[in-house]
Amino acid sequence: MDNTLFTATGCSRCKIARKFMDEHGIAYEEMDIKAEGKDPFAQFYRNNRSSVYRGEEGIEFPVFTDGTIIRQGAGVVIAFLHAGTKLDRFIGRSELSHGWMDGIHVSEGDPALADDLVDVLAYIRKNGMNLQLDTDGRNAQVLGRLLKEKLGDRAVMEVKGPLPLCSILLGEEIDPQEIQHTMELLTEFPEHRFETTVAPFFERAGESQSVRYLTPEEIGDTARWIKEITGSNKQPYVLRLFDPEGSPDPRFKSMHKLNSNDLLRYRSAARKHLVLTEVEKN
Repeated sequence: MDNTLFTATGCSRCKIARKFMDEHGIAYEEMDIKAEGKDPFAQFYRNNRSSVYRGEEGIEFPVFTDGTIIRQGAGVVIAFLHAGTKLDRFIGRSELSHGWMDGIHVSEGDPALADDLVDVLAYIRKNGMNLQLDTDGRNAQVLGRLLKEKLGDRAVMEVKGPLPLCSILLGEEIDPQEIQHTMELLTEFPEHRFETTVAPFFERAGESQSVRYLTPEEIGDTARWIKEITGSNKQPYVLRLFDPEGSPDPRFKSMHKLNSNDLLRYRSAARKHLVLTEVEKN
């Protein structure tokens, strides 16, 4: 298969991907979509519309294809060229711009692949990109490795809810010590914040099951947990809105959607423990 790298003039992420391919002897044809590659990419996009992500700011470049596989974004492209599909759960699409790369999901991948993850992130970091890591508390050892290697300029932890509900909200059993160790590690990064999505979940009572959102009191318990583990009531904490329509679980799609005003009661409950709590805007 022939490798093609679609790039855009002035795209710093494209330069990083191109440099990686050159340094590793990977043969490819570059097509600049602002020059000779304009028409070829237009045809490629028409043929592969469902596989090429277009965000609010347009299509993220570079876009790589070997004729079968399509990968988009510097991190995703380099991860694929370095390790095939093995890092797909660790490195996904980046939504950030202006020198930052996110989409690095510390909790999602196989810890046995930490060396490969470090290699890819170290290359990207060496070439001028700032890295934002996200975690839900799992894979604390991987997060610790990235901290040690200085491969995270900002770390964001999604604390699913208070400790008694974490396993239900995550959909799997968790090790409380690991979640709490992640909280401690987070505060050692140059920048960090904690987040909780005010999400619905299924609650079982005897033989019956009902669905409800987290309550303000439960968000208050979550904030208290963070304060107790980190030893500070000044941790940055953001309450996020749940989007029923965008939920991968069809059972939640009929839930009513909360708005920013609905979350003011949640913020008040959290601020009793974390005074810097803010609410995500619509």
